[in-house]
Amino acid sequence: MEDFLTTVFEKFESQITDNIFCFIQNDKELMKAYLDLVAENGDLQYVNSHIAQEIAKQYGLERISPSDKDPRSNLIQTYSELRKRQ
Repeated sequence: MEDFLTTVFEKFESQITDNIFCFIQNDKELMKAYLDLVAENGDLQYVNSHIAQEIAKQYGLERISPSDKDPRSNLIQTYSELRKRQ
């Protein structure tokens, strides 16, 4: 059971950035706020990078490497895989 749960959590954590951006794009209220942030900052990459950094900080994760998978979210082109800080 423990091995299974460890695998589940590791897979989820590695894809958490993509999952959160999917959550944003599928929530009308969050999507509007996201678009407002992009318009306010004038820099999509800055906004996405800041969100990604806050995700890692919020969940105590660190960057493993850039993902070689295409993200499911339309809001990002790439994302870094993350894992629990050692």
